[in-house]
Amino acid sequence: MYEAYWGLKEPPFSLTPDPRFLYMSRAHEDALMMLHYAITRNKGAAMLSGDIGLGKTTISRKLLELIDPVQNKVVLIVNPILTPTQFLQEILQQLGVDTNSRSRQTLVSVLHKTLLGYYERNERVVLMIDEAHLIRSAATLEEIRLLLNCQMNDQFLISLVLLGQIELRPLIARVPALEQRLAVRYHLKPLDPIETGELILHRLRVAGYSGDTNPFSPDAVFELHKYTKGAPRLTSQVADNALLVAFAQKAKIIDGYLMSSVVNEFAGIEVAA
Repeated sequence: MYEAYWGLKEPPFSLTPDPRFLYMSRAHEDALMMLHYAITRNKGAAMLSGDIGLGKTTISRKLLELIDPVQNKVVLIVNPILTPTQFLQEILQQLGVDTNSRSRQTLVSVLHKTLLGYYERNERVVLMIDEAHLIRSAATLEEIRLLLNCQMNDQFLISLVLLGQIELRPLIARVPALEQRLAVRYHLKPLDPIETGELILHRLRVAGYSGDTNPFSPDAVFELHKYTKGAPRLTSQVADNALLVAFAQKAKIIDGYLMSSVVNEFAGIEVAA
């Protein structure tokens, strides 16, 4: 709607986890590097935690771009509210193994044989569990732990990556045997005001913006960060609204006053006349 006005080829603040739009702050770079290290060095298990809207899912999608799709078979579970049996069935299904068995013992045996097959072909299986903080079954957590027992003398047969909100950390802590297997752990923190401005400009550039300076003034970025507290997802939502309002007002710069009004409207705050 406003793309042509700002010289854009596509919307800059879509909420889909498109890796092209991932702004790599120092924290995001560190998180991506550590997860990649855990997989490529066969460390067994890694965990990325952080508050809602900080970019964990987008980091995971970027990670999938970095790992070799020929050497690595990725199993991605985005809805982990599963029983242990359902969990094993989902993994096998994504690995292309058809089984109607509901016997845990049978499923574990089939999975182990499948993982051995990948090992013999010099391939790796990467199990990535998004929204892992939603796991409520202690039995499912125990099943996840037991997967890490699938190993040869020289390496694990499966690499586990857990991603979730801050509740994931105390959840995993309740299963010490699993927590101790986490060779890599990283807690993602919010952006600071400077990084918030850089995120906005990065996403605008990816979307085709060719202006010399950021159309969001320093005061606008300050007001935006004050409200979003450095959460990239919320930052994108409010910045999108600001571009639309500025387009409607035919403004070329989004200043602090305009941003303040956008924030108030977004947050449902009534300002006295």
